Amino acid sequence: MNYRRTRKKARETLLSVAEKLLGYSVHPDALLVGISGRYEYKNKGIDVFIDALDALHKMPQLSKDVVAFIMIPAWIKGPRKDFKSALYTTHQLQDVENDKIVNHLKYLGFSNSEDERVKVIFVPSYLNGSDGIFNTDYYNLLIGLDVSVFPSYYEPWGYTPHESVAFSIPTITTTLAGFGVWAKKNGDIWKGLADGVEVIYRDDDNHREVAEEIATTLYDFTLKSIDQVNVLKKMAAELSDKADWAHFITYYKEAYCKALHNSFIRLSKPARYKAD
Repeated sequence: MNYRRTRKKARETLLSVAEKLLGYSVHPDALLVGISGRYEYKNKGIDVFIDALDALHKMPQLSKDVVAFIMIPAWIKGPRKDFKSALYTTHQLQDVENDKIVNHLKYLGFSNSEDERVKVIFVPSYLNGSDGIFNTDYYNLLIGLDVSVFPSYYEPWGYTPHESVAFSIPTITTTLAGFGVWAKKNGDIWKGLADGVEVIYRDDDNHREVAEEIATTLYDFTLKSIDQVNVLKKMAAELSDKADWAHFITYYKEAYCKALHNSFIRLSKPARYKAD
């Protein structure tokens, strides 16, 4: 894969769909941000992500356009044909009146007007190459993002931030994701995205603080030069290398050896039968 060419094509696709949905041109240097995963509104931190976009949107000092893609599969009818009245969504939702993402965006007043710095695109379809709008798979869009956000409330590991750094996309996650805990020990040393990943402390009571920290991190990212961004992308890729299966397989082998050893011990003991 030619990384630069694939990324360029992905970015062009994302911007093209955004412009068709919004009905106006988007600045070619706009910051493209994304979240993806299952529609677990709280567990995946979708609620926090939207609140972070709201906080970013309210920053008077924000001088760069931001386009946020919420790539979360939902119950849909199919691809939209009436883009002019779509507002946020690329595909028709079956139960739009009760959709949490749409209602949250409406509640916060996102209008996707041309004069707003932060625009939000909700992609409620599986990106499998035949969704009718993008017609390419998720990974061929992920590579076009500038930064990803996965502010999980519960995540045993978290393949989405892991995949993101594997594609050299700096990512934001939390201490409630297994990947976040691992990254904190193996690479997240500096505040912000200076090392390619930002792991934000999250608990039951700091929803607002997490959202504001994400907003601040994204704002700081908008100020970085191309050279600075390239350094972050390089750091993200280097962190990904540390999470390669070639390193993790050792721990799986150790676990299987212990399990087999313990099973042999159990099997070697004479069976005990209860008296009738």
